[in-house]
Amino acid sequence: MDAYGQDPATQPAPPAAQEAPAQPQAAPSQPQPAPRKRMSAGAKWAIGLGTAFLLLVFGSCVLSVVMLGGVGDLAMGDSIAVIRITDTIQGGGIGSGDPEYVLDQLDQAVADTRVKSILLRIDSPGGTVAASQEIMLGVRRARETKPVVTSVGDVCASGAYMVASQSDEIVVSPGSTVGSIGVIISVANIEELLSKVGVEFTTLTQGEFKDAGSMYRSLTATETAMLNEQMALIQNQFVADVASGRGMSEAEVRELATGWAWLGSEALELGLVDSIGNYNDAVDRAAELGGIEGEPYLVNYEYVNPLAGFYRSLLRVVSGAGDIDAGTLERMQLPR
Repeated sequence: MDAYGQDPATQPAPPAAQEAPAQPQAAPSQPQPAPRKRMSAGAKWAIGLGTAFLLLVFGSCVLSVVMLGGVGDLAMGDSIAVIRITDTIQGGGIGSGDPEYVLDQLDQAVADTRVKSILLRIDSPGGTVAASQEIMLGVRRARETKPVVTSVGDVCASGAYMVASQSDEIVVSPGSTVGSIGVIISVANIEELLSKVGVEFTTLTQGEFKDAGSMYRSLTATETAMLNEQMALIQNQFVADVASGRGMSEAEVRELATGWAWLGSEALELGLVDSIGNYNDAVDRAAELGGIEGEPYLVNYEYVNPLAGFYRSLLRVVSGAGDIDAGTLERMQLPR
């Protein structure tokens, strides 16, 4: 027993020392992400301009379809198909004077049940014989199904007049240039020029006239006679086509087939056109011939982008229409 009379064996044991809470083990160190680089002001401008350009392109395409390219789809009533020939008439997919381009639109106009008449808007000096004849035949066939009216701008000459002559009526301004019923072949000869600079060409052929019309030598008398004979045949075809389209005799047309182009007022007196008026007058006449009452819808089958010029200037796209290659030179020597 202790001094206090208590048995040590019976004394409560002292409270056990509380264990210190276990310290959490430090997690293994993780690599810290690299700080994000800020986009430069130039990059932000480039992205912004690119986005704005894409939105502009998309918006203008929608606008173009609604305003111009989609006119044919939006027209719900009786309509007039407007087909424009405003370039030199020739093959090769060059502009609105390409036969494939015009014939495709004629086919669409004939097949379109909304279209009651066709309006040709011609402002062209003509072109090659074969290409003009292709379009002429297309107009003649379209006329069998639907009325065709031609509206002349500044000029409707040579092959362009051949085309216009197949329409039901031709409307011109008093000062329009009309006619030029004739055929021409231009054969260049640069032989002397090449000799001055020391250039000589050697041409090998199989066939006596294979290189007839070559710009590297003069035409022979025989070749000149043969070309004149072909031109006479083409002239006879031209006269016959105009006479058939205009309801005139070949003798009457032959008197006018001098190659001269008349003013619109003179062409009216000569029977080459039907009336004096402007584009709107031609539209009204086409509507009348097509039996359209009220304001007609005008249908265009070609896609025209009103901001195309802006895009070209923005992107600095330079047209190659002025380039002259071997094919272009050969076409220059075709009858027209």
